[in-house]
Amino acid sequence: MGSIVHIICSDTARTGKTLLARVFADLSSLRREDNPVIFDTDISGNGIVTYFPKKTRMIDLSKVADQVTLFDTMMEAHEKRVATGDQIGDAARVPDFVVDVATSDLTRFFDMYRDIGFEKGAEEAHLDVRIYYMISWTLKSLQRTEQIQNLINNSRFFAVRNMAVEAFPFTPQPHEADLVPDINISLFLNALSTSVFGMINEKSFSFARFISGEYKSLLRPEKAEIWEFLEEIHNRTNQQAVC
Repeated sequence: MGSIVHIICSDTARTGKTLLARVFADLSSLRREDNPVIFDTDISGNGIVTYFPKKTRMIDLSKVADQVTLFDTMMEAHEKRVATGDQIGDAARVPDFVVDVATSDLTRFFDMYRDIGFEKGAEEAHLDVRIYYMISWTLKSLQRTEQIQNLINNSRFFAVRNMAVEAFPFTPQPHEADLVPDINISLFLNALSTSVFGMINEKSFSFARFISGEYKSLLRPEKAEIWEFLEEIHNRTNQQAVC
């Protein structure tokens, strides 16, 4: 069982990027012991590090040393598998990865992704790379989504629409009609009620503990709403994706 690399990114702030990153971090913690390795490139400290302060490695993509740390650490997961012979039980010794890419780092991150040939190296290392691109319904965001998707050859690419964010307000002007790319949304995040959204955004809340049966005091409608939210993500991302 190889490592999964979850890369969550967006060209627009406040699209639910860190929320989705938290879900994958918690799901990964249930998949394997001591999982996952979390990277946060938002050096302001407002990203996923606020929810996993002890597990998160802060990455300043303006520094070459941090760039090397980010990409090499993921590649080394394959070397660990080879060193152990990939026997039963090795899954507990190689991590999954969650990368919360700051919106301001989007261009820099994918420039490096392309320039170092990360995708080819990841394929050779048998890493399951999954890129989740949170879009907003603007011409700029749709075009950027297409640009990033065109960089992807072997990784799994998910165009993600958060239905809690103003839904589909974009109507192109006549002169823009030919500029609007056809984007296939492969993952929708269900909009949550105000009470549930407030609860899951508390720093103390854990999707892993919720799945494990804690939070027994939650009301049945609240539990059902969170389960539906998580099941939609799980079902969509475990289907075969078209890159």
